[in-house]
Amino acid sequence: MTEINSDNSSYYVLNREYFSECYDQSAKTDTGLKAYRKALFFFIVAGIFFMQALEAYVAWFLLCLGFVELLSVRYKRSWWIARQMFSRAAGSKVTVQIDDQGIFIHSPHKQQRMLWETINQIKATEKGFLIELNGSTSYLSRIGLDKKALDKLTEKVQPGPKQ
Repeated sequence: MTEINSDNSSYYVLNREYFSECYDQSAKTDTGLKAYRKALFFFIVAGIFFMQALEAYVAWFLLCLGFVELLSVRYKRSWWIARQMFSRAAGSKVTVQIDDQGIFIHSPHKQQRMLWETINQIKATEKGFLIELNGSTSYLSRIGLDKKALDKLTEKVQPGPKQ
């Protein structure tokens, strides 16, 4: 998945293994009935349309929409990973450099600079770090990062958002 170079750079290959780790460590997933609330809503409204003998087309449409929503909850992770694998970034080699200025990410499709003063928050996860910057969140895996880079990120981990 990664390899280390002597110039304090890590190289990640954006493959299924990396995307799976990224999803598992960063996705916020609902559990229980909360995850299925949209599907339940569609089923209830479709049931009302069927019982009231109102627009059968609308009732069938809502029923089908409920089933699609059920499938989207059940296969959310698989679908997300498949979409990433079909993206142009899949299979790309990504260079990550961490120094006193910030985090620099270089790939054939995107260059990203995250300076320490512009990062809102860094959260440690079991296998990496979630980096919040300007309303978006990026994931960075611990695998392949050298001790110096890990120490720098661990030092920057914050308990809550900047005020």
